[in-house]
Amino acid sequence: MSVRKKWVTSAFNQISTMDAKGATPPAAECSDGRLSKSKNLKRKLSDDLGTVQKIVNKNVTENMSQKNWLNTFAPSNVNELAIQPKKIAELREWFQHCDSMRNKQPAQICLLSGPSGCGKTAAVYVLSKEFQFYLQEWINPIDQEIIYNLGDQGYGEGYKNSQSEAFKSFLFKASRYRSILGITNDKRRLLMVEDFPNFLLKDGDAFQEILEDYQNYGKSPIIFIVTDSKSRGLNINYNLFTDQLKQKLLIQHINFNAIASTLMQKAMKRFCSIIAMQTEKEMYKVPATVIIDSIVVSAQGDIRNALINLHFAALNGVPGVLVTSLDKPKDSKLMIKKRKSQNSLKSIGKDESITMMHALGRVFNPKYVDNQERFLHNPEDIVDAFVTEPKKFTDMLQTNYLSHFREIEYIAPASNGLSLSDLLFQEYREDTLAHVGLNIAIRSLMVTNKQPITAWLPVKAPKRLVLDHQAKLPKEAAHHLIKPYNVSSNLYNTDYHTYVKILSQQNK
Repeated sequence: MSVRKKWVTSAFNQISTMDAKGATPPAAECSDGRLSKSKNLKRKLSDDLGTVQKIVNKNVTENMSQKNWLNTFAPSNVNELAIQPKKIAELREWFQHCDSMRNKQPAQICLLSGPSGCGKTAAVYVLSKEFQFYLQEWINPIDQEIIYNLGDQGYGEGYKNSQSEAFKSFLFKASRYRSILGITNDKRRLLMVEDFPNFLLKDGDAFQEILEDYQNYGKSPIIFIVTDSKSRGLNINYNLFTDQLKQKLLIQHINFNAIASTLMQKAMKRFCSIIAMQTEKEMYKVPATVIIDSIVVSAQGDIRNALINLHFAALNGVPGVLVTSLDKPKDSKLMIKKRKSQNSLKSIGKDESITMMHALGRVFNPKYVDNQERFLHNPEDIVDAFVTEPKKFTDMLQTNYLSHFREIEYIAPASNGLSLSDLLFQEYREDTLAHVGLNIAIRSLMVTNKQPITAWLPVKAPKRLVLDHQAKLPKEAAHHLIKPYNVSSNLYNTDYHTYVKILSQQNK
């Protein structure tokens, strides 16, 4: 005889939404005490599972709200954009032109460039919604190499779809065919490319061929969004969209500027009004005015950076954000117009990289604060910016420093400092000496130049002197050198060649 086992219901099955009425356990004979104990245990188990389900639902809701927190502050109309009205008008004219040229050749192409966080993508989203364009954006796939197995091939054999073919397929199919879901039946389509494929960055000719084919066969307008870069090698606007290509394909180029401080303040007020809403009070608190002003100063025209800093500064339970005062010259026009002191965020902010031209200007024309006792730009910051290429920066200083000095008495100590730094660069056995040599070169020029020339002076590139060790001394050098003229070719080319040339011309 076999005794049936007691039916056991899994706790995981009760969490799911499926009803287990079909799996009804058979009735079992038991006493009244065991029956009441089983009912209490089952009731307790159901209560615990209900509590677990509530916690899971709450966590899912919180994760969804935290995941999409940036969309809460997204602009919904043109008035909420923190962009210059002139630039919005230029982009609006292009949308109107695309509306008038609907389903006509050639396809309209626009290039939208500007610094990071100037509102390029947000402007495209808002205007596409206003003109009822369905926006389709190209996003680089995570898996670039997809292997397609054919029916007669074994496992692991097949062909790979290249990234260029995937990009071409997106451009031509998305512009010519409607969605099978019926989302774009009543809307025109607009293609947007912001995340450029990697193969385009290396092959500009392939990109030109793709644009030429799209202009002839594409059915929808396309807009390219490019972020400006200080490095010419990483500047997509310079490498891909050449002047010849823009003239040939009639590409409309619209360049956005960094967001002005007044527009940034207006956007921050809108963000704070959203934070103060009842639905956001559980997550945010409105920060102090000093914190908001510091965020605006630290963002440097980058509204994305300002919004991220505001998000961390306004979170509930987060300690206060530290600020530091900005040093301004006392006789500057800004301090005359505005007596209000400005602060910057101490812990978070936008990283300000120093270019070669900015650093040369700070060295050749140093500015002072506190009654000519302290530099406005710290020499250590300039040294840290070029610590990876000290020799290159010092060569630029040696080539251009003479034209910025007024008196010879200032040039002599500056020249001694540059000579000492050049001597330290020759010591290759100690890496720290290069840092010391760069520091001496920068400080010697900034300290000794008491009255720099403020006129505009072009920057010259350093010249590389190539010495011919096998070359012999010319015959005219014997007439001008002191006997015995036992001079090596290196010494003659570096010290005597210029003077011998001048004396030879005078004797003629």
